[in-house]
Amino acid sequence: SPPSTSASASNRPLLQIAPMLDVTYRDFRYFMRLLTRRAQLWTEMVVDDTVLFNLEPAKCDKFLGYSPVEHPVVCQLGGSDPAKLAEVAQVVERYGYDEVNLNVGCPSSRVSKGEFGCSLMKRKEVVRDIVHSMSRAVQIPVTVKCRLGVDDLDSQDFTKEFISTVAAGGCKHFIVHARKAWLKGLSPAQNRSVPPLCYGRVLDLCRSFPDLSFSLNGGIADIGHARALLGFPGERLAGEDDRLVGLAWGCPGENAVPPNLLGAMIGRGAMNNPMMLWDVDQVLYGEPRHSTRPTRRSVLDAYRSYLEEIYPPDDGVRPVGCLHLALKPTLSVFAGLRGNKAFRASMDAALRVQENRALGPGHILDQALQAVEETNPGILGEPLQDARAYAEEA
Repeated sequence: SPPSTSASASNRPLLQIAPMLDVTYRDFRYFMRLLTRRAQLWTEMVVDDTVLFNLEPAKCDKFLGYSPVEHPVVCQLGGSDPAKLAEVAQVVERYGYDEVNLNVGCPSSRVSKGEFGCSLMKRKEVVRDIVHSMSRAVQIPVTVKCRLGVDDLDSQDFTKEFISTVAAGGCKHFIVHARKAWLKGLSPAQNRSVPPLCYGRVLDLCRSFPDLSFSLNGGIADIGHARALLGFPGERLAGEDDRLVGLAWGCPGENAVPPNLLGAMIGRGAMNNPMMLWDVDQVLYGEPRHSTRPTRRSVLDAYRSYLEEIYPPDDGVRPVGCLHLALKPTLSVFAGLRGNKAFRASMDAALRVQENRALGPGHILDQALQAVEETNPGILGEPLQDARAYAEEA
């Protein structure tokens, strides 16, 4: 298992793994920790009423439980009632989370109907009051994740007024998805790609609010891109030069990153190509190189051990959905490589057999690994690719 990282060891969140519904649950976060000890992990959004209706420890653990190895870890909350969110923030703090975050960026219809998520950007005073209430209730940082705007309220003046108002409630750190959201007409997936990215507006926010701190979210696909956006923390990789900073930001000639830009948040990239995170601790946080370079086999063997502990084979037959979620973090381990099809197909086939389900997800993962090795000998032991300098898209 990965070494435990105490909350006190966390500092600047150079890389943050974005909260993603049905993705960043407990199993996924543990899998991330097999690749990086330092990246900041986030829970899925947890709705305030979900916690308040399940305060008994056995029930609450289902939504707020996590492994000690997950630190630094942030719990993201959804809601619009200051008193409720303050109470839930206290529960989150008691669980030992390093930070609590308010979701003001999700454009899902399920979220906006509940009057939270991105629709709250239209009610900046409510967000201010929520942050104030939460901040008075807990000692851990209270942060806000938002977008640049919502619907027709998307000017830079609107964004600055939102930031200024919410900061008055006590928020010191904003994680900004650098595009607007449309609450009607676009699906959540379309809202991640159709509204254009405006990275330059986040730079402007950093410079307009030097006493606040920001993280950038949206469209960050790999570690080279994150490094360029952050101004190349630590030693530079081969091919990195100042010109790439401006290109990464979409602002040619820009090569100075404001000091209050604390981090870059990556979402779908971590889900779709998780193995790129294996050297994040070295290339972003400056930690010493691994004495032994990990392989897909070593990472998946470690995750299999975790699965066998959490889902022991003598624990009865589990529903297919439960097993799928336990195995889902591994589905893109071979993304873009030979063996990807065999891995996914063998896992899917094994899931359909009741005897396999009775033996648990660790057994199913083992079968998938055997199938990959048979069809693509040696691929499990191939060295993982080093992070590379950002390359401008053609």
